[in-house]
Amino acid sequence: MNQPLDVQTCETARLSRDARFDGKFFTGVITTGIFCRPICPARPPKPENVQYYLSAEQAQHAGFSPCKRCFPEQAAFKSLPVKLKRIIQSFDYKSDNLTTISDRFDISTRQLQRLFQQYYGLSPSEYFQQQRLLLARKLISTTELSFSDICFASGFNSVRRFNEAIQSSYQCTPKSLRKTKKTTTNSEHLTINLPYRPPFDWQLMLTFFQNRQINGLEKVTQTSYQRSISIDNCTGWLAITHHQDKPSLVMKIALSDYSYLNNIITRIRRMFDLDADMELIHRQLSQHPILEKTIQQYQGLRLPGCWDIFEFSIRAILGQQISVKGATTLAKRITEKYGEYLPELPEEISLIFPSVNALIGAEYEEIGLTKTRIATLQRWVEFFNDHHESIENYSSLEKLEKQLCEIKGIGPWTVNYLAMRGLSDPDAFPSADLGIIKALTIDGQKPSNKEILQLAETWRPWRAYACIYLWHSLAH
Repeated sequence: MNQPLDVQTCETARLSRDARFDGKFFTGVITTGIFCRPICPARPPKPENVQYYLSAEQAQHAGFSPCKRCFPEQAAFKSLPVKLKRIIQSFDYKSDNLTTISDRFDISTRQLQRLFQQYYGLSPSEYFQQQRLLLARKLISTTELSFSDICFASGFNSVRRFNEAIQSSYQCTPKSLRKTKKTTTNSEHLTINLPYRPPFDWQLMLTFFQNRQINGLEKVTQTSYQRSISIDNCTGWLAITHHQDKPSLVMKIALSDYSYLNNIITRIRRMFDLDADMELIHRQLSQHPILEKTIQQYQGLRLPGCWDIFEFSIRAILGQQISVKGATTLAKRITEKYGEYLPELPEEISLIFPSVNALIGAEYEEIGLTKTRIATLQRWVEFFNDHHESIENYSSLEKLEKQLCEIKGIGPWTVNYLAMRGLSDPDAFPSADLGIIKALTIDGQKPSNKEILQLAETWRPWRAYACIYLWHSLAH
């Protein structure tokens, strides 16, 4: 649905309330001035009273207000090209503009304008303004956060500008949007729903993180993922569970500075791969018999991401050629030795993973590492400290691999694993991985790396998902 909208397809999906199209288009109702999701429970309006939009932002920009029954601002996000997705995820409302984004991602402003028009029907500035408003509206209606905190969490630079924007867009004050007052107030944390498009196997995702949890920093149970938070001067904690009735994760969160809330929502959506269009991915990968079998058995298997790229990069290096359990033990020792303890956080998640500065010059004594691995970590930390922006905003996998493989101790496997889970690149592919080779071995015939790469060409741009499914085919 990233090409111009097909009216007949939209009409059929709207009238049948087809959940597969939720978040892929939105319906503006001319007679009421509201816009809805395709799954809205309200009585369907007549076709002549309906207009279709590529995004919630485009519908709102056209003058429609969000429906109070289906809450379009809470719809799952659409599938996007990797570069556009990373641009949106990294956008800093406080300091970014069209020029800074273009420079950071090595993309012309004209191409940037074209991408936003194609996928959202808006210019970048129009999109980000409407996104601010939709996030603000969601926080006003679903949390008890103060209007001041909501103002900065949704990317506005002043309370005055926030109030003016709400009034202009919704013809009412923020206070009027928050009509119903909850009977109880819990100032310790707030709760936010993070929707996704099914299928999604929550238990499988939890098991993956549970096998890799760093005790003291994370706590993973049968029903939840919890961890400490430290970003700049902001600290806090979060707990993620699954909604009882809806295709949505539920995040409970407490922060010392709620202006970082949007940053954290973005991280969690990426970490749990909430924006993937699994139907689209499955359709392509199912052409291979091994992948088809795994997909049929585990349709909700997704690509686990990470909370923080630096934290994950250390864990990826520790995981070179040793077991998951062994790497996790080493990561825990490094966290305890060089990390920080915050007594104000819940005791079970009161550790903070060490920052780049904390690990510069670290000797890693009594951790249980070989001299070679210590040297690799030391080189990596120095490199990351100087080049973290070029890593996070890489222009292509090929360039990233070439750049990082110049560091002694970092090879193609580490780079692709880092890109796959640390940077959530859906096309990263550690082709020389022993698990991939084993999964593709038929009747004792091991494929060569060249054969694997040729086969994987048919899986683009979803090779990282193919990797996860191949690994899972071995585990089960």
